[in-house]
Amino acid sequence: MIGENQKNRNETKIVIIGGFLGSGKTTAIKELGKLFAMSGKTVTYFTNEIGEVSIDGDLLNYDMETKEVTTACITCNMKEKMTAAAEQLIEKAHPDILFMEPKETVSPLVVKDELEKAALNQRGEEYDFAPLFTFIDSSKFFVNIKEKKKISFDQITVSEIVVLNKTDLIPPNELKMIRESVMQINPKIKIIENGIQNAGIEKIKEWIEKR
Repeated sequence: MIGENQKNRNETKIVIIGGFLGSGKTTAIKELGKLFAMSGKTVTYFTNEIGEVSIDGDLLNYDMETKEVTTACITCNMKEKMTAAAEQLIEKAHPDILFMEPKETVSPLVVKDELEKAALNQRGEEYDFAPLFTFIDSSKFFVNIKEKKKISFDQITVSEIVVLNKTDLIPPNELKMIRESVMQINPKIKIIENGIQNAGIEKIKEWIEKR
C-alpha cells in the first residue's frame, strides 16, 4: 500500500488488548476494525490466542490484515515471535492501527515493554501506543478474581482502561460492586461499560484516537 496511500511509520498506533479468553476481546477488535476501516484507516491485527469467534473473513472484508501465531509460546519466545509478526504486518500494510491480542496469561504491559525493547525502532519503524486495555467479562468477574487472582489483579493493575464487557448480563447492583472492586485494585483506571450490543465501542475508539 505504497503510493498515494503511503504513510510514515510513526503513524502506526499499536493497540494492546488484554483479558481472559471469552471476555469479548476478539469481537470488540472486529467491530473496532470495521469502524476504523470505514473511516479510511488501514488496520492490522495480531493474535496468539485462539478465541471463540472466527474473525479473519469478516475483517478482511474491511481491508484488515490479520495474523495468527497460535503456536508461539508468548511467555518464553515473545520477542522473536511477536516482534517478527508486528514487523511483518507493518511492512506489508503500513497500518494506521495495529491491534495486538496477546494470550490471556500475558500482561498487556509486558507486551508493550517487549515491543519497546525490540528491533522495531532499530529498523526505523517508529510507532506509538494507545492506552493499555483489559477486557473483563462482567458475568465472570468474581469467579475469575477468585480462581485466577494473580493474573486478574495484574491485568487490572497495569492497564489504563478496563472494559467491563457483557454488562447487560448482570444486575445493576452487581455491576456497581464490580466497578468498586476494579477501582480498589487500580484507583487511576478508566472504566468503559460495554453490553452485548457494543454500545461502548465508540468510546473505546475515542480513547484509541486520543493518544
